[in-house]
Amino acid sequence: MSSQSYDVALEDRPPEAVAQQGGVLENWYRQYRQALLLQIQGQVKHRHIAEELLHETFIRLSRMPALDTIRQVKPFIHKVAGNVTVDYLRARHRTPETESDDILQEWASDDPGALESIALQREIDSLRAAIEQLPPRSKETLLLARFREMPLREVARELGISQTMVEKHLKNALQKCRHALLKDLN
Repeated sequence: MSSQSYDVALEDRPPEAVAQQGGVLENWYRQYRQALLLQIQGQVKHRHIAEELLHETFIRLSRMPALDTIRQVKPFIHKVAGNVTVDYLRARHRTPETESDDILQEWASDDPGALESIALQREIDSLRAAIEQLPPRSKETLLLARFREMPLREVARELGISQTMVEKHLKNALQKCRHALLKDLN
């Protein structure tokens, strides 16, 4: 947090009031920064946006008079942070980001493995969608044989069909899932 933002907000106040206000804000920043950041990030989901909103929270606080008279600091400061976050979310709702903006934000994540996680999650989502589109028998066969790891003869017994039909349903399901994954890669 820069002192420059305080200078603008506090320039019309006596020097001793500015110093006192700055000291109060610095103490609050040290004491509540992490909790506020977690609160904001829980709502906006992106750390860099949460950092910006935290900064905006302290800018707003710097514009308020007589901060040293506030008796219940924690609820007050969390309320200000909540208001800043709500303002941001409302503005964002009015001007929605495009899907490509969301993808770029995900790629710019602080986590070095984020890109791999994103790709894996998209593959899982694509696979789930493909499984949901399967005919009922193919879907049941796939779930029993691959996810429950049942032998094909047990799947046949469970579904009341021949093992040959189980193999055909399983082949159909796997082909459709493979096609969905390849389609997603292109």
